[in-house]
Amino acid sequence: MSLRRSSCRSALLLIAALATCACELDTTRAGINAVGPSPLGQSDVAVNVARGAQIQPTLIQPVPFARPLCPAFPPFLAPFTVVFEGDGRTERFFTGIDMQFVDRFGVAGGLLTFGRTELVNRFGSTTLPLFGTRAFPFSFPFGCVGAPTGTLTVVVFAADSFGRVASSRVHVTIR
Repeated sequence: MSLRRSSCRSALLLIAALATCACELDTTRAGINAVGPSPLGQSDVAVNVARGAQIQPTLIQPVPFARPLCPAFPPFLAPFTVVFEGDGRTERFFTGIDMQFVDRFGVAGGLLTFGRTELVNRFGSTTLPLFGTRAFPFSFPFGCVGAPTGTLTVVVFAADSFGRVASSRVHVTIR
């Protein structure tokens, strides 16, 4: 094999390897397996998908559970509301939420997750308004492990009509 063919083959292999690394399988759209460019970071569009998600109140007072029996019925509930504000541009959907409590000593409790199916069962439609707000109330059960004061981490997931998913992470103090 000539030196020219060998260097040409090496260059083609390098280009093919780089092209493969630059693309990934996109499985976010139901039933479609498409190959496209990998994201280099969150684009403005992806950030805007979850933009406008707020947790209220910003300081949560734990509510004692009537008859605690761990782990099925923890001694405290942390009531809060996820509020989405319309962006006026894109149809969006509330697609999931993750919640975890860490007490003031750093002891982490269990992770509670609601996917889109659980959200639809609980709230009906999860469509977010283009204008105005929509609120989703939650109560996070905690207190079987650790102290009743600490931080509740809430990660909210939203998707737009193009299948782009973004998240917003909020830390809320519980006292």
